[in-house]
Amino acid sequence: MPEEINLIQPAPVVRDKYGMYEHPELSDFDEGDGEKCKAWIAQQSLQLVMVHLETDAPEEIADRYFQSDEPHCGYWEPGKPEGEGWFCLAIHDTHDGPVCWWGRRVVTP
Repeated sequence: MPEEINLIQPAPVVRDKYGMYEHPELSDFDEGDGEKCKAWIAQQSLQLVMVHLETDAPEEIADRYFQSDEPHCGYWEPGKPEGEGWFCLAIHDTHDGPVCWWGRRVVTP
């Protein structure tokens, strides 16, 4: 009998003192875990969209982040992709600045 998979569900977004967030049910991935992450996303039947502060935020918000020495982005409200069912999986810092991961369940016909 196959193991039952608990599908991740939307949760309240509670950001830390730096404006970062990780969904409480999100698996822990390290840098370089790309294949493991892709497998988890497929197993969860999720569509994933990454929104980057640099290209999503108004110029003054992007400038505020990139011109400061603080790893804080709590003033950025990441844009939600178009369509229904999106929920936030994570807001985290990368080499290119903060990124928000949006996910939604893939509807199979």
